Amino acid sequence: MPTPEPRTRIDETDAKAGSREGVVRWVLLLSLAGAIVALTLIWVTGALTQDAGESQMNVERKPDAGGDAATSEDSSTDGISAPETPR
Repeated sequence: MPTPEPRTRIDETDAKAGSREGVVRWVLLLSLAGAIVALTLIWVTGALTQDAGESQMNVERKPDAGGDAATSEDSSTDGISAPETPR
């Protein structure tokens, strides 16, 4: 009867084909911190550069980009007109 071949034993690092230095963890933490700092700076500089009128303005009070195009004779339709009927 043939004898079984001995098993090859390798250590954990060779089996994983990598190292356990934790570099990826530091890259992710620094990237997250950088994103938080960048977004905070964008938010704060945007808040500091707006004037007093913009800070109190809501969507319904913003000036219309089209001027008086949205005003119509019937204010209940909010600028929406009925389609024309063919004759």
